[in-house]
Amino acid sequence: MILKEKILFSKEECQSIMWNCNNKITEWNLLDRKYESYQIDYNENTKWIFDKLKNFFEIETNLKIKKLKEKIHFHKFVKGDWFEKHNDIRDKRLYAIGVLLNETFEGGDFKLYNTDEYILNKETGNAYIFDVKIEHEITQILDGERYSLLWFLQNDNIKTEKNKLL
Repeated sequence: MILKEKILFSKEECQSIMWNCNNKITEWNLLDRKYESYQIDYNENTKWIFDKLKNFFEIETNLKIKKLKEKIHFHKFVKGDWFEKHNDIRDKRLYAIGVLLNETFEGGDFKLYNTDEYILNKETGNAYIFDVKIEHEITQILDGERYSLLWFLQNDNIKTEKNKLL
């Protein structure tokens, strides 16, 4: 299990990300989840976000990103929203890198279930890395709004060393 947590983004940077997320909205209202998401695409204005996440991942895991994943999910949870326990094994995903963009909400705990239950720090700017095989959930929002980023890295994004025959 890889699980790293670190305050990576300042409150001002998080606010800037939230103000600039006016892209196409997808509403998820299914049996196992209720929230909204947007897609942040890589461009000149968003490059700094991708650079920070890339550096964080490479330093904390000692793995190199060989091909940048040019899409980040922006999630918005409002009162009553949640996402049931699940894993993110699909589309050749290996790792998830997330960032909590605010802390002005009640409920909305990000819980991971490896061998024990683990609740992530709810401090603005907290970035985390975890293996997509680990089950996790967002508990129901009791008050306020919860904003976060989620960047998935897949097999073709990560440089792995091959064993060489001598």
